[in-house]
Amino acid sequence: MTTTKLGRYIVAMYRGLGVAAVFLMLVPAAGADPTFVIQRDVSIGGFPRDGKLPAAIATFGQPGRKDAAFQSCRFVWPRWGVTMNTHYPGGTLDPCGHEARHVSTTVTDSRWRTSAGLKIGDPAARIRARYRSAVNEGRGVWRLTTRMFAGLPFAGLEAKVVKGRVVSFTVHGPRSPW
Repeated sequence: MTTTKLGRYIVAMYRGLGVAAVFLMLVPAAGADPTFVIQRDVSIGGFPRDGKLPAAIATFGQPGRKDAAFQSCRFVWPRWGVTMNTHYPGGTLDPCGHEARHVSTTVTDSRWRTSAGLKIGDPAARIRARYRSAVNEGRGVWRLTTRMFAGLPFAGLEAKVVKGRVVSFTVHGPRSPW
């Protein structure tokens, strides 16, 4: 190979690597494309309510941010408008680790909707049309589904309303006696 041909080959190779690098930065991680549908209080975009961090990563990709505290941790996926809170009681294990308990996941992106058809951005009046047994808990919080724990009703799925519009949904994880 002559020096000129070798030079052209190297330039072409670097251009190809540059294009590949740009492509990899723009394409999300494999498996990180949620459905944007909340199935009752059972799953959030395919992430199960009783899931742990590995299942969340499989659904949403690597979190963009992690905030740790003594017994709790918050993971944020800004691209999807998802915030997940985890907990490990008593500080015995890492609350940000793979075995931490799912406490709640809140979604705020306008692409999210419930399987009953309620969407982020919908007027509050639409809550009753989609969830006839919804309970207004006050301060803009509506309990859309209820789960019993220790004989008491707790929210499984909530909607938050601000200025007459749905701004978020929260799915609560399994309750724990700790």
